[in-house]
Amino acid sequence: MHTKAKQRMVLIAILGLCILPLLLAQAAWQWARPSGGKSYGQLLAQPLLSASQLNGRPQWQLLAHGDAACGERTQQLTQIATHLQRAQGREQARLQVSQCLSLAHTLPEGIYLIDPHGNAVLRYTPEQLAEPKGRQAALREIGVVLKNNPSLG
Repeated sequence: MHTKAKQRMVLIAILGLCILPLLLAQAAWQWARPSGGKSYGQLLAQPLLSASQLNGRPQWQLLAHGDAACGERTQQLTQIATHLQRAQGREQARLQVSQCLSLAHTLPEGIYLIDPHGNAVLRYTPEQLAEPKGRQAALREIGVVLKNNPSLG
C-alpha cells in the first residue's frame, strides 16, 4: 500500500506540473494584462489613396496633406526618406515621397504614412514634426514599420 500512495503522489505532482503553467498564464492574462504598444504618430486604418493614385507599382509612401507649406513638407519628407534608406542600408527605395495630393478636405493636415495598398497607417501632425526630437521619433517609428513589414512593398 505504501508504494501505491507514493505512485499516486508522483502522478498528482506530474499533473500539477502540467496544469500549473496554464493556471499561471490565465491569472497573468486576467490581472496583469500588458498594455498595447505605444505609437508616436496617430494610428489609422482607413483607405486613403485609390489605385490610380498609387503611381504604378505599389510601395510605401509618405504624403504631406494640408494647404499651407506643402512644398516645405515635401522637402522634409524627401529628407526623411533618404535618411531612412541610408540608415537601413538599402539600395532600392522602399519608401516613395508623394507630392501634395488633393485629398478629402475633412482630413486633418499632417504627414501620412501610406501602405502599398493605399491605406493610411500613421499620421504625424505638424506640431509633432516641428521639433527635432519629434522628427527623430517619427523617423524611428517609420523605420520600425518598414522593417517589420518586409513583404509589403
